[in-house]
This record gives sequence, C-alpha cells and structure tokens, in this order.
Amino acid sequence: MRNLLIKSLVGSGLLLGGLTLGAQQYYPQQYPPQGDYQRYDRGRGEYRNELLNRVKTDLNWAQSRANGDDRWRITRAINMLNNFQSRMNSGNIERWQLDRTIDYVQRVLDNNRLPDRMQQNLSNDVNRLRDLSYRLSS
Repeated sequence: MRNLLIKSLVGSGLLLGGLTLGAQQYYPQQYPPQGDYQRYDRGRGEYRNELLNRVKTDLNWAQSRANGDDRWRITRAINMLNNFQSRMNSGNIERWQLDRTIDYVQRVLDNNRLPDRMQQNLSNDVNRLRDLSYRLSS
C-alpha cells in the first residue's frame, strides 16, 4: 500500500511538472529586429524603399497603441512618408519633402507617449532618414 502511494505521488508530481512546463507559451518579440537594411551593396532605390517601409512599420506599430491626438499625428507622418515614397519611386526626389517628412516623424517622437523601445526605434529611424537626406543633398 505504501509503495503504491509513493508511486502515485511521484507520478502525479511528474505529470503536474510536465503540464506546467508545457503550459509556458513562447511569445515572439514585441518588436521585430531592426535588421541590416543599411547595406550599400544593394541598389539605392531598394535601400531607400526598405528604409521607408521600416519607418512605416514602426509608425503603424505606434499608431496601434496610440489614441486621440497621438493617432492623428502618426497618421499625418505616415501620409507624408507615403507621399514622399511615391514621388521618389516615380523619379522625382526632392529633399525638402524628405525634410518635411522627417519633421513630422520627429513630432511623433516629441509629442506622443510611446514606450521607450518604440521611441528608440523611431529615433533611430529619424537618424537614418536624416542620413538619407544628407546623402541626397551631396
């Protein structure tokens, strides 16, 4: 009888331990890795589109967690980014439009209440956009 009790306690303990280990879920990263989209061995247009798409992805993520005026600011920044990207893809690149787009993204950073990681991502995006603007002027 005692042997049966010990075996059932050990077995139930192993079963309970296995269930708790199996119940732990893997949550993917909240922020996808930035990736190396500043590679210069690709075509210039491809790099620019990849950069602009990354900024749009970060802005869309911020917009999904924003409310009220914050959402409106983010929507304006996304619209400016889309306008610049469509003009850029048609071959009409004007630096002042990119600078204006950068200003709108910077306003999102300055005036919104975003998580620290999201602010860091957008700040990196603004720096990369400024680098692009600098390269367009030279």
